[in-house]
Amino acid sequence: MRPKNNDLPTYMWPDGDRGGWVVVNPLTGKKKRFPAERETEARDTAQLLNEYLEKRRQRELLDAGRPKLNEIIDRVIKEVVPLQPWSESTRTTAIQRLNRIKRELGKHDSLIEDINVVAIGEWLDKTAPRADPYNKWRDILVLLWGFAVAKGLTPSNEAEKIQPRSTSRKIESNRKRRQPLDIEGFRDIHAQADPLLQLAMEISLVTLLANNEVRNIQHTDFRDGWLYVIRDKTSGDSDMAFIRIRVTSEIESFKARAVKLDNIASPYLIHRRPDRMQRRWIEDKPHWTWVTGKYLTRLFDEARDKVSRFKALPTRERPVYHEIRGLGSRLAKDRGMKKDDIRALMAHGDEKTTEIYLEGGREALTDENFVRVSAPFSVRELLGR
Repeated sequence: MRPKNNDLPTYMWPDGDRGGWVVVNPLTGKKKRFPAERETEARDTAQLLNEYLEKRRQRELLDAGRPKLNEIIDRVIKEVVPLQPWSESTRTTAIQRLNRIKRELGKHDSLIEDINVVAIGEWLDKTAPRADPYNKWRDILVLLWGFAVAKGLTPSNEAEKIQPRSTSRKIESNRKRRQPLDIEGFRDIHAQADPLLQLAMEISLVTLLANNEVRNIQHTDFRDGWLYVIRDKTSGDSDMAFIRIRVTSEIESFKARAVKLDNIASPYLIHRRPDRMQRRWIEDKPHWTWVTGKYLTRLFDEARDKVSRFKALPTRERPVYHEIRGLGSRLAKDRGMKKDDIRALMAHGDEKTTEIYLEGGREALTDENFVRVSAPFSVRELLGR
């Protein structure tokens, strides 16, 4: 005799006119049909499904209000990152790293209490084989877990239990594998580059300025025969650079070429019209024509990979944009540039000047706060122009 419907387990019911039984998984919507003679099997299946769902419901109730790593990361990005004494590029990198941690360590709404030092260590080993990036990822994780501890969301800083790695070059895995850029390589990549990247590469080669500094040069930074640059590498530290570079005819030509790049009025030498003129793409930029470091890096990588000898190399051995500075410093040395000038262009620390800048901004600095340097060689001769 067929039982009444209210005697059936949840998610099991008669299969209409077929005379059998149907069990439905509410999580997937999938149905499983059983003939009438397999009623006992249908009941057992439905009962197991009910028990599983009840345990899941109880776990969700238990987890309700318990801190999830994803939610903590969102709070760190909103509450902690904006208050750090970092440059904008460092801040952007930190957010990118936190979002990757969110995707990988925080997947499936992981609770922070379920992620211990072993899990963090295994993730670090997989993510960053070399010591320098390993330590940088560890620093972000320590910051993240430190926030959670301070807010009472977890009892201990699991990331801090992991020891930083030695960055000694005596350790084979720490040795730089990336090939240095030579002048022939620079020429080959330059030939594949669009005008914006060509201009940026030439500025970096002559001035030894990095991606970040080149992108942030404005027309107003040229005054009285000097190019004034604040190398805001780690804002808030004494590792800033305050330099003024003697404007040669070639450096002056960079300024003129920038104006002709695309006939767009921009305060920046390196600039472009964004692909999408939507508010969300430009609202966080200092100016709508401002170029991000990621974009300039991508342009360089794409041009480099069009050069057969670089494309043949493993990715991690191919030169990156930053290698232009190394090439420029070697060329400057070969052409008799003073070591002090090279050192100033590469990195100059002055704690007193940094304090003046942080307290009063750029306007508080005088000409004497900037170290005077000259760039003695021409990129035209190197490119055979």
